[in-house]
Amino acid sequence: MNQLALLTPILTLIIWTFLIFLMMAFGRVRFMKNPQDAANSKDYKDQLPSWVNRTADNYNHLFEQPVAFYALTLSIALINNFNELMVQIAWAFVLIRILHSIVQITINIILIRFFLFASGWLIIAYMAFAQIFLN
Repeated sequence: MNQLALLTPILTLIIWTFLIFLMMAFGRVRFMKNPQDAANSKDYKDQLPSWVNRTADNYNHLFEQPVAFYALTLSIALINNFNELMVQIAWAFVLIRILHSIVQITINIILIRFFLFASGWLIIAYMAFAQIFLN
């Protein structure tokens, strides 16, 4: 199978992370009175609308769990031992992370976020388990 099929979900999540960065940057630039306030985030959090703070939190979250996904997916692509199911599972992870972002930035219901977060870890665990034990 073509390795690009497995790498495309990674590239998509990177583009999504960039879009979240742009949204965060727009919100901070638009609502921050003094750019120097950004030197310490705790100093300006009260100045910003809650969606800007949640976007910044989500941006940080996109550098936590997805890092394990990136490393694992790149490893699987390098080993070149995957099938269509693994590609679909990688896409499921990306969809879950996008949904997590949307929930966090908009309605921010913690139980939904936790369900999506835990689902992401189950996908990562399955991907790793499949490489170790199912091949």
